[in-house]
Amino acid sequence: MTLAPEGQWPHYTYAVPQTYTKSQVRLVGLGNYSPKGIITNEFFAYISTCLGDPRKAEDLERVTGLSTRYVRASTMALCRRMAGSDAPGLIDDPEAAEDESLVDMAVVAAKRALASAGLEATDIDTIIGASSSDNDAFPTIAGWVGMRLGIPTIRATMLRGACACQTEAFQVCAEVLAASSARRVLLVMSEGLLPNIMNVLDWKTSSLFGEGAVAYILERGDEPTYVINGSDARQAASLFYQTPLRKDSVEMAEVDLRIRQLFKEGKGKELSQLLSQYHVGYTKMNGKEVFREAPRAMAESVDALLRHSGLQYDDVKHIVPHQANSRITRRMGELLMNDYGWPESTMGKLADNFRYYGNLSNASIGTALVELLRNDRLHPGEWLALPAVGGGLNYGCWLVRYQGLKNVDAVIDPA
Repeated sequence: MTLAPEGQWPHYTYAVPQTYTKSQVRLVGLGNYSPKGIITNEFFAYISTCLGDPRKAEDLERVTGLSTRYVRASTMALCRRMAGSDAPGLIDDPEAAEDESLVDMAVVAAKRALASAGLEATDIDTIIGASSSDNDAFPTIAGWVGMRLGIPTIRATMLRGACACQTEAFQVCAEVLAASSARRVLLVMSEGLLPNIMNVLDWKTSSLFGEGAVAYILERGDEPTYVINGSDARQAASLFYQTPLRKDSVEMAEVDLRIRQLFKEGKGKELSQLLSQYHVGYTKMNGKEVFREAPRAMAESVDALLRHSGLQYDDVKHIVPHQANSRITRRMGELLMNDYGWPESTMGKLADNFRYYGNLSNASIGTALVELLRNDRLHPGEWLALPAVGGGLNYGCWLVRYQGLKNVDAVIDPA
């Protein structure tokens, strides 16, 4: 794969090809964690029906491509508090800890990543964290994970943002390792968007998300990898969230009470209007705009890195995008073929496990990689393209060769 004739790049709307990082980095550890509580489509069909928009579970599955979401016990309790104790579609894990936090999930994922690499926590020099939904301003998730692993004094840095923080974090890790300021980096990502940055009763948005955590271990290697990221705030209104401050707490409590009352009264239109008036504390999403722009931003990032690498189309065995939803994943593949000349075999390379997990934000790519390993579809020597897109609009991709794990069973069947 080379540049276009006369060395010209294709026309990209988002990707800026020069803003990439080439570095010798190797992925040596991987782990994930999914809580055991399950929300099915029956729950969100119940909410939509109560709000005057009758839906069946199969209607939601047909539209979203999603069947289950794994969440913590505290999220299950929130769902019952908002929709009523008799709301269907909530399957509890009787052994789940009621106070399980994003840090707890991240620690489990980190321990599994260490086990997969055959390493101890003391082998880690730096921890990078990323989340779009944590409430640990300081200490951060990265700092707490270091303390819980017994390495509290090493560098711990946290990235905050939407779903493309995962590719931004890959680039930060690559640059840290390239600068030789660390030999080995632990990257942790933990997410709980449903209870933390949206309203459960805003079902058209909340029904798309699950919870979970992933961890990677990266070290300096002997083979080049490529990573790129970008941002375009002109698309901010399509996916938007503003963190509430103390001064917002009273008004938010009043709005939440009003939302619950409108739900009890079955006033869906009024509830939607109320949510649209408040920009603090509630995620806003224009689904049509996101579907139009998000696949293109990812496709451009993948294509730009392939051209930088000099690899051929067939060299990339798997394209594992952020699992925003199945329609966005398919559309990205179509754009690669139709706009950038990728072969028809591209569609068969797309990883899609959205159906069983929902959108896990920054934990989505790692979870999809784990599923590839569990299904014996990912093998040493295969090149991976790992694109992501999220609110901002932020976007990026990491192009890396998977070289295997020392103890892959720790990923496939963790203790």
